[in-house]
Amino acid sequence: MNRMPATAGQGRLTLWEGELCNPCPSSGRASLPRLRWALLGSSGTLRSRPGRRAGNTRHRPRSLCCRPHGPGEGRREGRRAPPARHGSAPAGPAGRSRAVGGRAAAAPRRVGMGLELYLDLLSQPCRSIYIFARSNNIPFEFKHVELFKGPSNSEGAGKVSLLKKVPALKDGDFTLAECTAILLYLSRKYNTPDHWYPSDIQKRARVDEYLSWHHANIRANAPKTMWIKVLIPLFTGQPLPSEKLQEVMEGLSTSLKQFEERFLQDKAFIIGSEISLADLVAIVELMQPVGVGCDIFEDRPRLREWRRRVEDAVGKELFFQAHEMILNIKELSNIQIDPQLKEQLAPVLMKMLK
Repeated sequence: MNRMPATAGQGRLTLWEGELCNPCPSSGRASLPRLRWALLGSSGTLRSRPGRRAGNTRHRPRSLCCRPHGPGEGRREGRRAPPARHGSAPAGPAGRSRAVGGRAAAAPRRVGMGLELYLDLLSQPCRSIYIFARSNNIPFEFKHVELFKGPSNSEGAGKVSLLKKVPALKDGDFTLAECTAILLYLSRKYNTPDHWYPSDIQKRARVDEYLSWHHANIRANAPKTMWIKVLIPLFTGQPLPSEKLQEVMEGLSTSLKQFEERFLQDKAFIIGSEISLADLVAIVELMQPVGVGCDIFEDRPRLREWRRRVEDAVGKELFFQAHEMILNIKELSNIQIDPQLKEQLAPVLMKMLK
């Protein structure tokens, strides 16, 4: 159980799982100024308990009680002590407790230390993870991978991901691949706001429904615009096949029509009034055509307003920071592509031209 001591006058103030105990010798009751000082401090800023992230509103104090008690006295008779927190530091050298105010207090748990994310921001799934982690203040080490510079540049990610691709996550000895799996892992471990992946079973099912539909529809068409307009000419030296681009844009238009009518409808976001993982996965995919000059939002006002709301929800600065490379994709023609990678991909890309 975590306690946060503070002194007020002659009494000892101890914040114990949300309850305030003040053995004031004179009256046995805590005065309002002392109570305010204990909770807010001299600066007027709410003090958070060790090991608790700021802004987390899931665990609020259950009650504030002021009652006298002397040394060695327990809590009110008939009331059970709060249960031990899941994941609290164990006894021993790794999680040694220290005495505070005559009672033992668990050392604060260090959250998120050692988290590494292997990402290439030209990749849509990588951008969704980057935006999600940054917008939720998840501490991580950004391992920048440049896939077009060949295997040597992505060697670190290859050691982390059994699938030898990005995105990849390393959290201590634990490794994980695949965008959706990483997003869900981060949301659960760091207890992100509920709207991202709702606890309500029906809202969560709507997020799952979109993520399942997304791969065979939006993701099956939107990325091809970049391959056809930029990457195929870059790797093969062949001229742009305009009929192939037209075919892809027709398939994407069908998917966008279904997206608006079936998922977005007249709502602010896919599952209602708040952003979710579904919106994040969708928007990064739809920015891929925009980067190569195919503005799919221009003639779709409902889709354009949805994009604006998503940008506002995650923060415009973060949104455009994550998409800086894709919005300047023309600069990609100046990079030096690994010859071995070019030799391997050229035959595959030539098949896409047929």
